[in-house]
Amino acid sequence: MMESQDPLLMEKHVELDQGIWTSVKRSPGGHRMATYLREQGYDVEVIDFWPEWSKYELLKFFHQRVREDTLVVGISSMFPIGNMMFPIGNMSRWLGEKDREKVFNMGRTIDYLRSFYPQLKFIGGAQSLNATLQYDLDFYVTGYAEYAVIELFKYFKHEFNTLKIKKQRVNGKMLNIIDCQNDYPAFPMPDAAVKYEERDYIQPQEVLTLELARGCKFKCKFCAYPILGVKGDYSRCGDSVREELLENYKKWGVTNYTVSDETINETPAKLAKLANAIKQLPFQPHLAGFIRADLLINNPETWQDLWDMGLRSHFYGIETFHQPAGKIVGKGVNTDKLKEGLLKVKAWFKDKEAGRGQYRCNLAIILGLPEETRETFLDGVKWLQTNFPRDSYGITILYLAGPETIHTMQNPSVFDRTWQEEGIFTEMTNAELIEANKLDPISSDYIANQLFNSGRLKWSHDTMNIWEAYKVYDEIMTAEDPIRNAGPDVFYYHRFLTVNKYTIEDMYDMAYDDEDNDFERMTQTDLDSHHQFIKDYIQKKLTVQR
Repeated sequence: MMESQDPLLMEKHVELDQGIWTSVKRSPGGHRMATYLREQGYDVEVIDFWPEWSKYELLKFFHQRVREDTLVVGISSMFPIGNMMFPIGNMSRWLGEKDREKVFNMGRTIDYLRSFYPQLKFIGGAQSLNATLQYDLDFYVTGYAEYAVIELFKYFKHEFNTLKIKKQRVNGKMLNIIDCQNDYPAFPMPDAAVKYEERDYIQPQEVLTLELARGCKFKCKFCAYPILGVKGDYSRCGDSVREELLENYKKWGVTNYTVSDETINETPAKLAKLANAIKQLPFQPHLAGFIRADLLINNPETWQDLWDMGLRSHFYGIETFHQPAGKIVGKGVNTDKLKEGLLKVKAWFKDKEAGRGQYRCNLAIILGLPEETRETFLDGVKWLQTNFPRDSYGITILYLAGPETIHTMQNPSVFDRTWQEEGIFTEMTNAELIEANKLDPISSDYIANQLFNSGRLKWSHDTMNIWEAYKVYDEIMTAEDPIRNAGPDVFYYHRFLTVNKYTIEDMYDMAYDDEDNDFERMTQTDLDSHHQFIKDYIQKKLTVQR
């Protein structure tokens, strides 16, 4: 097919609106699926950073790659795109319109591809259905999909298959859904490595994603992540992890990773196994991931294994420093013990005399849990500001899915599913909510959108309601000395490392606005470097013919 016959290719080459930044993080789900399919004999291309591709570039790429036997175009997603808020310092900028434009352009690209390549099927893969609903797809695949996709491909090729298709009406449209968690569970998967190829153009300064295990043995009542409450060992074998890290080091020079596990430290045995494997490497990897703080505090014998694994950057889902609220959601650690334990952990990992000295943490708390009051929450915030002044914090408003969104979730939280019969929450009407424009202008637009346009339940309980929670949030964000991220988020290292301006040591040692260093939040120069990194990648993908 001649490119000139395609009206999209005749358009002026205009880049998609970049918004604030386009992430330089690879698609871990996409590359994991590609690895498995390649092992089954399929030829798979992965397109990373697609929001930065222009429509012209995407169509050119497909014209170069699509063959008569090409079966599928897949879109991998973790979170919905198109309704996002990015906090910037003490202000917020609404990016919904820009992201919706990207989604619109991808939808338009899908339409063009359908018209030129009628044999193609379009599938979306996500942990939850609502992450791919923005696209008009032939099939929506939820959960870990390695086994399911093979059956789906057999179905497309009219071969014998066991494909189970569930029909679900969403927003007036009947969808074809493949429920991997219940019908094709791909866990445990002890050899779930990701194997990158030359055509992926991995660079040494990148931060890749590493999967150590699947599932979470806990079932926190606010959590909607799938595969909760699992029993047994769902972790990878040590040899598989070591070989993956070694191959990425030998081929690409990569040493930095974020770990995708829901809870890295769920068992001491898992940590000992992985630490023993990783210690055998001829280099020191640096890992960042989710650590359950109560397990960390109660099992100090695991600290050395975490250190040996290279896990220097911890994300703690603290949720609350108010013990009664913690008990309700499944995290009822004594407040004094929790605080004392966190300080001991920090001191142990930062002890340079003992040969350590590298540590960074994120502390995430939820505003609005039952039994939490304005006073108890602000007490926790003050303690964080005082005792972790150089680290990163996250404050989120308790989310319960509203009636218009819960039907798009494959794994609603315990709160989502049971709030009505348990009687802890009641639903407020719009008439009961105070208009958000009475708040400080800095946060009013954000809060209004969150209250009325986010699909969340307008909850109320005995000690707080969602409106009051947002007023506390506004109070924190507009205070004379607000809680702010003093250091880089442990899951956002890739923003800094990929531009080759900072090192992993910078992530551990520096904080924003330090007088003695030049470590800064993302600058325009950094953002330009991001975009250039991706442009170089796109050019390489478009230059190489297959």
